[in-house]
Amino acid sequence: MIKRLAPDISTRIAAGEVIERPSSVAKELIENSIDAGAKSISIFTEQGGKNSFVIEDDGCGIPFAELPLALERYATSKITDIEDLEKISTLGYRGEALASVAAVSRMEIRSRLHDAASGGLIRCEGGEITLHTETSAKAGTRIQIDDLFYNLPARRKFLKTSSAELRRIVQIVNDYALIHPEITFRLTEENKKILEYTKTDNIDKSILRRFGKQTKIYGTVQENEKLSARLWWNPIPDSRRIVIMLFVNGRRVQDSAVRAAISSAEAASYGEWVIMLNLPPHEVDVNIHPTKEEIRFRKSGDVFKVVYDGAKKLFAQRHSIQQPVFQKQFGEDCENTASVHESGDFPLPLSNSPNAWNYTDKHEWRVASPNHREIQNIFTPAEGYDEESEPREKRYIGQSAGGFLLFDFPQALAVVDPHAAHERILYEEICKTFGKSINSQWLTLPQEIPQAAAAEAELYREELAALGFVINGGYLEAVPAIKGKGHLSPVDMLRSAIRGIETENDPAKRDREVWWRMARLACRDAVKLGRKFTPEEAESLLERLEKCETPYTCPHGRPTVFIIENRKLFEWFER
Repeated sequence: MIKRLAPDISTRIAAGEVIERPSSVAKELIENSIDAGAKSISIFTEQGGKNSFVIEDDGCGIPFAELPLALERYATSKITDIEDLEKISTLGYRGEALASVAAVSRMEIRSRLHDAASGGLIRCEGGEITLHTETSAKAGTRIQIDDLFYNLPARRKFLKTSSAELRRIVQIVNDYALIHPEITFRLTEENKKILEYTKTDNIDKSILRRFGKQTKIYGTVQENEKLSARLWWNPIPDSRRIVIMLFVNGRRVQDSAVRAAISSAEAASYGEWVIMLNLPPHEVDVNIHPTKEEIRFRKSGDVFKVVYDGAKKLFAQRHSIQQPVFQKQFGEDCENTASVHESGDFPLPLSNSPNAWNYTDKHEWRVASPNHREIQNIFTPAEGYDEESEPREKRYIGQSAGGFLLFDFPQALAVVDPHAAHERILYEEICKTFGKSINSQWLTLPQEIPQAAAAEAELYREELAALGFVINGGYLEAVPAIKGKGHLSPVDMLRSAIRGIETENDPAKRDREVWWRMARLACRDAVKLGRKFTPEEAESLLERLEKCETPYTCPHGRPTVFIIENRKLFEWFER
């Protein structure tokens, strides 16, 4: 039998579609504050927003008489008739946010208009108003939400840990602070400041503040008649993901056409992307998703082309170097662009200490090269080898035009890929640190941590300290003292460690995940194919490769050495 649901049930179902977790509350209420013209937004949380979430702004405020109306579903000041749905220019418009939050929490709102003598206070519990009275209040609005989902225990038990929920809130604040440089954002968790973004002049400065000065950020502008797009790209060294922060007319959304455009423009488009699209409101439909996180473009082909062309410009910027650039030939985890390194940047030889750890789990991809059988014994003479017939030592011959190193072995000609060989050396050096106590290496000059990374570092302060990082007042003072990190910057090491901690929830496996990521990141510091070697450097590289536990392949599975046996040469030349 079909029957109508009771109002209290239908209200909670509707609220559950809009409010999924504390970060949903953060998104909806931040958008309301932005629509209200706020220049300062402060958020205070307890237990990642599960126990308490407070947001204060200095926006226009809510009149005392309209406070009860603000808690009613579909009551809004932003649209008035059906035509307004075709030209929505505000972030909020449905009148669902406050009503949805109120239905699943204990809520209190204090608000005052800037020109009013007094403000208003309203309290509600589970959507039922329990108090509405005049009171003194600061200009703007303060909303407090306690015991989120107290009346929906099924929803509450699916919330993550407090730190996980707080990370989601941090991401929301980071994203909106990025495109609203005119607003000051603050986030505090249990009286501990997590982040603070003071207002700045423009978005370019907020981009620099977000990603830091240690890595080069690529940016461009692409336009057509009705659509303009601004793109920024931060190619994170050890990332294999494409993270897109997309804002359409200031609204934080996701869209498959934009993601497809980025992926199509370049195979290796990994890293963080910030994309801002501005187009007439009637060219986009924002009313298709309960949480307003998805939209529909009326001309998605135009959006695809604008983003695609902008991404191609950024890739051209990154690869426009003086030296020739060779096309990628191997797996997505390897870089094979030719570049010339300055002499002196080649690392010193490795000590003779035995390897303490052989990384053989899923992270090391071992593939059988075509000449796998031939290279198994390249560093030792073959059985039956006549020592008197020719010298035993391995002699460096020279370097090919493509950058490969040529060696004369006792029974073969060896061709070494210096990039793959150096990757293997760096990888095993850094992996030796695993399982040992980690000492801290103090930096000569402390490095400022980008604000977005600083907020994440604060959340993992204890874990990072155990790994050897020392952070003080937003500055990185020390990093793990590990071999093989090469020219890996301290901030890149910190970011890599944070990503490793986030990826692996099991504390017993977390260090292993962190070291794997850092080792892979260090591999990207390996000398590039095309660098000119002196004979001493080439011989040192081979000597260090010989000492590796797995010298025949790089960490990604590519061969480091190709062997042409003398008997093959004799056969080819019919001798």
